[in-house]
Amino acid sequence: MDDINGGNNHLKSRQARASVLSVAGASIVMLMYGIGGMAVASTTMLVSSAASMIMVATGLLMFFAVSKIHRPPDDMFNFGYGKYEPFTVVGQGLLIIATCVLGIKFAVQDIIHPEDMKNYYIPVVVSVVAGCLSMVIFWRLRKEAGETGSDLLKMASVHWKTDALLSGGLFLGFSLGLVLTLTDRTRYTHYIDPIMTILLACYLMKAPVRSMLANSKELLDGVPSGDIKGKIQKVVEEHKPRYFGVNRVRTRKAGERVFVDVRFEVRSEITASRMAELAGHFEQDIKQHFPNCDVVVLFDPRHDVQGGTL
Repeated sequence: MDDINGGNNHLKSRQARASVLSVAGASIVMLMYGIGGMAVASTTMLVSSAASMIMVATGLLMFFAVSKIHRPPDDMFNFGYGKYEPFTVVGQGLLIIATCVLGIKFAVQDIIHPEDMKNYYIPVVVSVVAGCLSMVIFWRLRKEAGETGSDLLKMASVHWKTDALLSGGLFLGFSLGLVLTLTDRTRYTHYIDPIMTILLACYLMKAPVRSMLANSKELLDGVPSGDIKGKIQKVVEEHKPRYFGVNRVRTRKAGERVFVDVRFEVRSEITASRMAELAGHFEQDIKQHFPNCDVVVLFDPRHDVQGGTL
């Protein structure tokens, strides 16, 4: 138990440091895109700034969630606080999608009533600096996620990777606008910014929709992914020969915690001490795969079965 608590405290500490890094980085990117977007009247940069602002908010929410998800079950939350993690991810996804829809609205408005950007030098410089910063934070969070196995850090690293790629795309778009402006080919330059905004918004919505679908399933106590389900089913099958059958197997996941509920069929005359011994062996085997696991083993006496080894 001490090893588990120590491991949780170490994971909590690393997640907290990662969330602080994410908030600080997102704040810098938000200010750069926001100030630059207002200076040159770029809807694309303002949408990017809004997306970074959401990353600041969700980073703070992640910091709050980290302090909660590792708490043990209590009288108010009997199964622990693990669902704070998928709840945070779903909330982040909704905010990003709302921002993208708003950005598309303004982009369409700019296409109908075109207005050219005032300056392309500022967007080019800002997109380069933001892209480099995003890559540094992505590499750091990916390393932390790989070493800790944290889904929360993995999701954060994916968002920073997306942000880095988008900054690269914005750099190319703004560079094209700069080249066209310098060569006096400005007939279509006023469409570059709104078109990039629409492409940016559509791309930004892809990852949140995917993660929201996966985490909504977790919030609704859906069966975990095939890998988790397969490992649990394998342990059940290994123990099945010791019993007369399996009545049911139920699994769910809340953040980093896995819940397993299994009911075995046994002879009616089996003793309570023997059932406790069998349940202990099963729980031990499950926790070899999932140390942070809550296991419930029930036994269904079969009066119509005689003999056997139990």
